[in-house]
Amino acid sequence: MNNPFFEKINNIEWFSNCGKEFSIADFPIKIKFMKSFDEMQKNIISQNWEDLTMEARNRLTVFLHKNNRNDYQDWNRITEINKSNLKQIETTAKFFVEKNNLDKSIIDDVLWNVLGAAMEDHYILINKRIPIFFNYLLEIYSQGNIPCGLIGEVKEDFDGNSIDFSDFTILVY
Repeated sequence: MNNPFFEKINNIEWFSNCGKEFSIADFPIKIKFMKSFDEMQKNIISQNWEDLTMEARNRLTVFLHKNNRNDYQDWNRITEINKSNLKQIETTAKFFVEKNNLDKSIIDDVLWNVLGAAMEDHYILINKRIPIFFNYLLEIYSQGNIPCGLIGEVKEDFDGNSIDFSDFTILVY
C-alpha cells in the first residue's frame, strides 16, 4: 500500500532508544522519563493509562458522530484497513517483548496507540478540528521510545473536545 502514514510508521526505528531521554520542540504534553523496563511495564498496564487512551479514542468517535456523521459511518471499514497495515509493527513489537522478556500487553498497547494515530490521520483529512492524541504518542514512538503511562487524572468528556494536556504528564521509556 502506498499510504504516507504507513510508510512513515514502517520507517520508525521502533524501541531503539528506550530508556534514553529526548526532546521534541513545541511538544504540547509534559514528559517524565522512566528508567527501567519494570517502571515501564508497571505503568503501561495501569488503569490510569488505559483510561487515558480509551478516553482519547472515545473523544474522537464522539467528535466524528457529532460533526461528521456520514464519514463516521465508515469507522469499522477504515479500522479494518488500518489494522491490516500494522503487521510489520506487530512483528517488531513481538520481537522487542520476547527479546526483553516483557509482558505481552505491551504489544497490544503499541498496536492500539498506532491504530488510534492511523484513525486520526484518516479523519483529519476530513475535518482538521478532530481531537488529536495518538499522533502525539506517535511522535514519542518516532524517537525510538515508548509512551507508557500518565501522571494526572482522566476526566470524561461527552462532547468530543480535545484533551487538556496541561493537566497531564506522559510517562515515557
